[in-house]
Amino acid sequence: MMKNIILICLALITFNVDLFAQPDYSAIRFHSTIKEYKKEKPNLKEANFKKADIQNIVSLLGSSFYNDDEVIDITEKIWLALLDPKKFDYVFKDIAVQSIPNWDKKNFKGEIVIEPNPFLAKWTKAQNDILYFKDAVGQLLTFYKLMGYSEDAKGVKKALANMLHTEKYKFRSIRANDWPSYYLSSANAGINTKGLTAMIANYDFFVCKTSQKSSLVAAFQKMDWSFEKPVK
Repeated sequence: MMKNIILICLALITFNVDLFAQPDYSAIRFHSTIKEYKKEKPNLKEANFKKADIQNIVSLLGSSFYNDDEVIDITEKIWLALLDPKKFDYVFKDIAVQSIPNWDKKNFKGEIVIEPNPFLAKWTKAQNDILYFKDAVGQLLTFYKLMGYSEDAKGVKKALANMLHTEKYKFRSIRANDWPSYYLSSANAGINTKGLTAMIANYDFFVCKTSQKSSLVAAFQKMDWSFEKPVK
């Protein structure tokens, strides 16, 4: 019994080390194409959601994988990214960098070139507050393997293999007529029997316990983010 507990603890430690390992900054060249970042911060006072709503989303999506303290910690990080993107980039630089999709992909010169202030840049480019909020929340929940994003079916399959709810399942090969919603609909046919459901909003998606689907849809709706079951 004690041996099993030790093995479980070691597995959790290994998982956390892998997820939060510091990037090798000596291999990264930081470069920004933005001439001037926004100086004002996002306006959370006018938002229809509160920190408790973010925590509710994190808990509903991740309570099977993260304990209560970890859920709170993830919530605090997300909230800081919404409240003060510049400060988030500075305080949690490793997460800001590694949450960028394909952050470690090299260019034709063999370089890894990254925006030095990922969330501040995202905020600067955002057309309005709510679009930034959704983009930032989605990127961080994807980093914590609770959401996915892809503009093609191949990326959806890759994301499903990375997400905590679905990493242990096998999904069919990509077909010529697949697109994100179609492929997720096919995935649902397999995971619905396991008590799981995939939901999509444009190219963002999550997988949750089917019993918690309605609660999550309502929670995301507070951010004007409408998720629905993918259709063929």
